[in-house]
Amino acid sequence: MKLEQNPDELTGVTLLINLLVRFPEILTIHYNLAEAHFKLSFMLNMHPEPERYAAFRRKFSECMKAYYKMLQIDPVSSKIFQKPINDWTLLQVLFHKKNASLEEINMINTLILDEFGEEIIADIRTEGFTGGHKEFFDRSTGEDLVECLLPERKKHKKENLFAFREAGKVYVFDKQCP
Repeated sequence: MKLEQNPDELTGVTLLINLLVRFPEILTIHYNLAEAHFKLSFMLNMHPEPERYAAFRRKFSECMKAYYKMLQIDPVSSKIFQKPINDWTLLQVLFHKKNASLEEINMINTLILDEFGEEIIADIRTEGFTGGHKEFFDRSTGEDLVECLLPERKKHKKENLFAFREAGKVYVFDKQCP
């Protein structure tokens, strides 16, 4: 049996794999073009105190507003929320739009790292992700690839991808219903 892959369908998958490899702090990515949202999840090995979390949310909001003002573009609705899971906390950032720039993702990652640093659970086994193709995930090549894939892609309006990492591997699923 021969399986054929449509190259146009692989671009969203490639995007998510590249982002998870580039940012080991990101636990999951949900990329839903149909509902116009892009969600990043991070896992903390603790529960932040309410005051600390509220201060972080304010800082996050201020930084996002400054970013959009600097670029002179309309602000995009983004929300950050937490969900306690046993002794850990799932921290999620949700954009209500069909695309995100590499700069936005990098800024979000940096803000979360600056605030929670050692408390973030990160998978640092990046050599396991590349499968011997490190040149594919090179920063310079990868940035071009991500920048190419992040803008809204009109061909795949129904795309609903979910990606996560586990045991040194990246998994991507299409959550579309037939």
